Amino acid sequence: MATIPLMEEDMESGGKECDIENDFAYRNNVSQAALKIRLGFLRKVYSLVFMQLFVTALFGFTLYFWQDGRLFVQNNYWLISVAFIVSVVTLIALHIKRKETPTNYILLSIFTVVQAYSIGVVVSFFEVVVVLQALFLTLAVLGGLTAYTFQTKRDFSSLGTVLFAALCVLLVAGILQLFFHNNTFEIIISVFGAFLFALFIVYDTQNIMHRLSPEEYILATIELYLDIVNLFLYILRALEATRR
Repeated sequence: MATIPLMEEDMESGGKECDIENDFAYRNNVSQAALKIRLGFLRKVYSLVFMQLFVTALFGFTLYFWQDGRLFVQNNYWLISVAFIVSVVTLIALHIKRKETPTNYILLSIFTVVQAYSIGVVVSFFEVVVVLQALFLTLAVLGGLTAYTFQTKRDFSSLGTVLFAALCVLLVAGILQLFFHNNTFEIIISVFGAFLFALFIVYDTQNIMHRLSPEEYILATIELYLDIVNLFLYILRALEATRR
C-alpha cells in the first residue's frame, strides 16, 4: 500500500540522511512530532476544512437562490436518502484509504460534495435571515472555541465517553421528536445538540493532536468538518424553533 508523506514541501530536506531524522520527527502522533510537522499538519487540516465549508456554503446559497434548483431538490427529497448512503460508504472508504494519495483526496471530495448537497437541501427550507444568523453564530462559536482549545492547558481527553453517551441520548431524542413534533422539545433538543457539538469541537481539536499521526490529516479534517456542520444545523434548528 503506497503512501505519500504529509506536506512533502515540509519534508523534502534532501538525501537519505533525513529519513531517520524524519522518523524521529513524526514519532507516534502530531503532538509528539517536530514543530514543522505539527504546523504542516495544522495547515493541511484547516485548509481542507476551509475548502469543505466553502463548498458547503456555495451549495447552500446556490440551492437557496436558484429557484428551479430549490424546487427540484425539495420535490425530490428521496435524493437525501441516496446522499446519506453515499456519505456512509465514502466515509468508510476514507477511513480505509486515509493515507493513500490521491485516493483520499478523491474520496474526501465526493464526501464533501454529497454533504454539501444534503445541507443545501436542508437550508433551502429555512428563511435566509435565520440561515445567516445561524452561520454567524456558528463562526463566532467556532472561532472562540478553537482559540480557547489551542491556548488552554486543560486535558479534555476524558470527555470522550461522556460525549458519546450524550450523542446517543441526542439520537434517541431526535427519533422521539419525529413522532411527537413538540416545539418545546424541539428547542431543548436543538440547544442540547448545539452545546454537544460545541464540546465536540473542543474535544476533537485537542484530540486529533494526541491521537492521530501526521499522515492522518484526512481523518482530522472529517472530524472537524462534521462537528462544525452539526453545530450549524442545530443552531439553525434552535433559531427556527424559537420563531414559531
